[in-house]
Amino acid sequence: MIYRHVRSRLLAAAPLCALLVGCADGPVPETRFLNPWVRKQWAQDEQRVTTFHRKVADLAELRAKVPQMPPAEREETASQLAARLKEEKSPALRAEFLRTLAAIPTPVAQQAVVASLTDEAASVRVLACKALGRTPSAEGFQALSQAVTSDADLDVRVVAARELGKFRGFEAPKALRPALDDRDPALQLAAMQSLEALDGHTEYRRNVAVWREHLDGGNPSPPPPPSMAELARQYWSWF
Repeated sequence: MIYRHVRSRLLAAAPLCALLVGCADGPVPETRFLNPWVRKQWAQDEQRVTTFHRKVADLAELRAKVPQMPPAEREETASQLAARLKEEKSPALRAEFLRTLAAIPTPVAQQAVVASLTDEAASVRVLACKALGRTPSAEGFQALSQAVTSDADLDVRVVAARELGKFRGFEAPKALRPALDDRDPALQLAAMQSLEALDGHTEYRRNVAVWREHLDGGNPSPPPPPSMAELARQYWSWF
């Protein structure tokens, strides 16, 4: 009788114990960094090997120090990071190396960012496109122009088209022309948004045919304003 009573008390307390103790990550994995046991394990792991989250934190700290670095140190740091980027197997860490290289204004860092447009991970290539848009250069323009037409991933092509809108003084409108012939409306929209930023002509609005005629050397008339029915269709397309 006493045994059954104790057993029932233990079973009733089991869910509460599981909630308080949980597994190594706790009942909510996203909050495992709050778990003192997990943080202790991280500290022990870092004594044996540099963990992923430590590498990410170190690279973020390095980016913050770049503005205070003397030129020679920037060059050396960029060379080391570029070499590490080539060897890194993890796409997530390659992205962190790339973010850091993008913050270092040296030719070696710029070359590494351009080279990342051939990375096997689309997420890294997207990040490379954004980095090239922050510091327009002839090499970046060529790389983005090629990505708009040749990259196998739609997200990369869209971001490349969007970033080309920041390349004033280059032949960016010409580079964006093939995107207007693409069948994907997202890529067409990104190209037209960049063309508006480069050429103005907001009166052309988002009319693909009019922009095509303009880039092909014509002088198209602005399209008529959308009807109420078209506006309603556009509005309801968001739902």
